[in-house]
Amino acid sequence: MRIDSLDILKGIGIILVVVGHMIGNQLYIRPWIYAFHMPLFFMVSGYCFNIAKHPKWLSFAMSRVWSLLVPCALYTVISLVVSPEYICEGKYYELKTLLPGALWFLPILFIVEVLGYNIASYKANIKIIIMLICAVLATSFHCLELPLTYRLVQIPMCLLFYLIGNSLRKYAIVERFLMNSNWMPWWKYCLLGLLGCVLAYVYVRIDALKHDQEILNYFEIGMVLACFSAIVGVASFSVFSLKRMPKLGNVLIYIGRNTLIIMSVQGIFISLADYFLRPLIPSFAIGKLVQFIFVFSCCLIMIPLINKYIPVLGGKGIKHRSL
Repeated sequence: MRIDSLDILKGIGIILVVVGHMIGNQLYIRPWIYAFHMPLFFMVSGYCFNIAKHPKWLSFAMSRVWSLLVPCALYTVISLVVSPEYICEGKYYELKTLLPGALWFLPILFIVEVLGYNIASYKANIKIIIMLICAVLATSFHCLELPLTYRLVQIPMCLLFYLIGNSLRKYAIVERFLMNSNWMPWWKYCLLGLLGCVLAYVYVRIDALKHDQEILNYFEIGMVLACFSAIVGVASFSVFSLKRMPKLGNVLIYIGRNTLIIMSVQGIFISLADYFLRPLIPSFAIGKLVQFIFVFSCCLIMIPLINKYIPVLGGKGIKHRSL
């Protein structure tokens, strides 16, 4: 059974991903978003993973190949053919170190899920040790400045958040916090959401992201506090929207259930907006607003088209038979 509140979390998260990629470094909201938007997705992925549904490792790995790696490869080809930064500016050299847009997320998630499958059955104390090792490795990779391309340096931290999410599943945290309507009145959820976001902003200002660093790059206490404060804040607002604004909640659920498509195509439309729209609008604020409306509208238009005509791009194209 799908949990609507988790889809709302993903919907809010992917909207913030698009905003973070668009606004650049000119506004301070970018480092706030970068403090938690990707950890949120890895935690949700870990929470949703149920090893009982995937008794065989090979069949699980192959299903993830079709749902993550195949779309990644296809979107990469599409980006090279469509994005102005490649066809007009010739930035093909960037492919040596980074995939187009946010496509790095898909292969990293594949690696994390394959590793997480093997760790999910371990006892709690073993999981805690592995989490500590992930934090140490993340910090070491950052300090040593290892030249790992395609965001591979972020695997330890991504795995850490994935395992945290999977561990929370055991205690039914989402069911208690996001689905128990009698736990707190709606206004307390709203207040908790505001407090979480404010605390995240404070922690970010204190230390973590002054140099546009992401928490996925290394482990630092200020960034960790910012990350978890923001995630609690977003989770609280998701409950508020589900209970008090059901129409908005339904929209966010729809967006959250199609995050793979939005994550993959938004880079193409951002590139098109930067190349064709930005020169036409002198005002920075108005220009970014118009660009966001254009980019997200195009993403929403692509969702039903891809799901209906090219489902493989949505990770739904081929059902792998159990081995």
